[in-house]
Amino acid sequence: MTETFTFVRIADTETTGFPPDAEMVEIGWTDLRYYPTGWVIESDGQSRFVNPGRPIPPGASKIHGITDDMVVAGMDPNEARAFIATGPDMLCAHNAAFDRQFLRGHTLPWLCTLQCSRQAFPGLPNYKNETIRQELGLSVSGDAHRAGYDSAVTARIFLEIVKVMSIEKMLKASSPSYQPLRMPFGAHAGKLFTEIPEQYLNFIITKSDMAPGIKEAARIAKQKLVGTKAPEPDPDAWRSQMGSF
Repeated sequence: MTETFTFVRIADTETTGFPPDAEMVEIGWTDLRYYPTGWVIESDGQSRFVNPGRPIPPGASKIHGITDDMVVAGMDPNEARAFIATGPDMLCAHNAAFDRQFLRGHTLPWLCTLQCSRQAFPGLPNYKNETIRQELGLSVSGDAHRAGYDSAVTARIFLEIVKVMSIEKMLKASSPSYQPLRMPFGAHAGKLFTEIPEQYLNFIITKSDMAPGIKEAARIAKQKLVGTKAPEPDPDAWRSQMGSF
């Protein structure tokens, strides 16, 4: 099925903050195309400024280094959205749940290297873009938290993931609502959710940043486990039996 999706655009956004009350200040992209010989990078670490139509908060500028004067002549946000979505068969981002809220208005499928990396590379200290790059020994020139550079890093991570996961599996792992039958990564990888200790199910449900589908699978498993537990013995049961003596 990989041949069906011949053109994947790796996208990244830098923004004024978090949705819903935020807008893009920069878009970045790296294009990957699949040929019979494998995946090829066709444009690498490209970026353009976007005028968000509002001041960029100092806290956001501190992260990505983009200031109001840099985006004055930038693209209109809707123009940027249309630009990113024109051409590819699918889009890919690291933490697509975030970027897709800004790069909306199309029907292209999304891949998420954050969710896929958890399955492809279990046991990493965390799954931030830069951490994965360092752990895999990937070399990319540029500055973190700039859209072009981040898209280039994500593209290299994508190329490592497709060595161990098919596009079909990546699509499933990337879907926020997909509920796997077995835990796809971590210390309990491969176990049915009902085989996972209740304490860890609680962690997935209440404290983790795992996809909603995984959280829902954990919630359902916990309900089943609670339902099959033997009732606790009643320490006062002897009182109700006294009348039979």
